[in-house]
Amino acid sequence: MIENVKTQVHDRFEQTVPTSEVDEASHMAHNALASDGPPDCSTVPSPKIDRHAVASPGTAQSRLDPITGEWTIFAPHRGARPNQFGSLRRMANKKKVTCPFCAGEEASTPSACWAARVDHEDRFVVFGDPTDVEALDWSVRVVPNKYPVITENACGCNQGASLTRNPSSRSHPLFQSRDLIGGHEVIIESPYHVQSLSELDLAETKLLLFAYQQRLRFWRNQKGVKYISLFKNVGGDAGASLQHSHSQLIATDQIPNSVETICERMRSHQAKTGCCLQCDIIRAELKHRTRIVAQTDSLVAYCPYASRLPMLIRVTTKEHIDHFDDVPFASLDELARLLQRMTGWLESMIPQVAYNVLLHTRPPGATGSSEAFHWSLEFFPRISRVAGFEWSSDCMINTVLPEVATEKYRQFTAAEDPRRVL
Repeated sequence: MIENVKTQVHDRFEQTVPTSEVDEASHMAHNALASDGPPDCSTVPSPKIDRHAVASPGTAQSRLDPITGEWTIFAPHRGARPNQFGSLRRMANKKKVTCPFCAGEEASTPSACWAARVDHEDRFVVFGDPTDVEALDWSVRVVPNKYPVITENACGCNQGASLTRNPSSRSHPLFQSRDLIGGHEVIIESPYHVQSLSELDLAETKLLLFAYQQRLRFWRNQKGVKYISLFKNVGGDAGASLQHSHSQLIATDQIPNSVETICERMRSHQAKTGCCLQCDIIRAELKHRTRIVAQTDSLVAYCPYASRLPMLIRVTTKEHIDHFDDVPFASLDELARLLQRMTGWLESMIPQVAYNVLLHTRPPGATGSSEAFHWSLEFFPRISRVAGFEWSSDCMINTVLPEVATEKYRQFTAAEDPRRVL
């Protein structure tokens, strides 16, 4: 057990996660992780947040289009954020990249609201006070976004604190708007200047997934939050503005129309059949196996039958789980390994490819039975352009059949282990 330190890291915040050696050339680990279980974070002290470090140029506003019925978030202050991908040629000649996310540059970001590290025995240590000097020895660090989409950041609120907003503006029946509340966080995935998941080792990737769970659980307990988006952009074509590997979380008090439509389809299927739609899809895919990319004891990865984007992989648990933060700690081992494998496949096919990772979990504001919802993660390269037809019709054109994409990925799974049977 780790001794108490002045950051108030308690024994209960430890767990043993022994890992095998990771091949530094390929970053592809094949040996299993073992763990005693997740740390109990129920008594973690509320983090001390320097609110003066959080950029608050104004309240985010959502406006309703009376024709489409869609809400658009306006955040013009985000145009001021730095963009390293706009000057790659200039940066290529620099020996050292100035990066606000690297260790030693903590003063360049708002104060941390969560931090943890992997120790020399691959155990996780969650810091009770992420702003303390001891927390500078971090492996994953979460900070409020300096250029937030949602500017009313409740990162420093106590668990269960209520969020409040100004009333909706209805000065004209055709031009409706409302203020948004919630938060926008950056999850910095390494103290080193890595640019992709493939550069993390297995324990670090698992800690990242554990951080996802902790921040989702935090925001799920904030009264007033109805929707949480957790995503990762890698490369300029995927929407990243900084090279340093990071994820983002945006929590709002408004469920997007497209997400509400998905929720309604899930509720309708469950009401008609008594079964979860995602569970039924998984069973059908496992039966036919034509689009199964990989599977583990608890996870399945497949290319969806009607994938909107080329080479997209969807990952979820075989067991019905609605919230990602309820995924068992042991399953994070498998998911971390699978994410590294998928990233390796993609980067072998297309070196330095831009890609996105999207995590879908039951929105806190969704109504209906928990049996209707099932979390999933989507992983896809940015190798296609959205053009006029797609914008005008909201109907995507995919140039790669999911069955073809599956075969391409299976070439890599066969190379890993020719004896593996899907």
